[in-house]
Amino acid sequence: MSTYYLILARITDTNLFTQYMKGHLPTIAQYGGQLVFRSIQNTPVLGTENWDAIAIQKWPDEAAFVKWWQSDKYRPWAEIRDQAARILIICCQDAVLL
Repeated sequence: MSTYYLILARITDTNLFTQYMKGHLPTIAQYGGQLVFRSIQNTPVLGTENWDAIAIQKWPDEAAFVKWWQSDKYRPWAEIRDQAARILIICCQDAVLL
């Protein structure tokens, strides 16, 4: 069963975040992952949390994500990510897309 990751970002540097997005996306596919959803126009309906960017990644399993996350290919992009935004990532196991 696939594992999904919900990524929520508060962007602190738009130029760096754009560089991060363009650069790291190709590395996801190299490790078996897929970006299945992203949005940059987000409005809270309930609550006060607001995120500048929201994405969902699909991975064959958690091990594939971890291999990518710790890879030399992703490492330089992770450094840019940390400068460009505050990120919350939630692992959603046993998720069902309806």
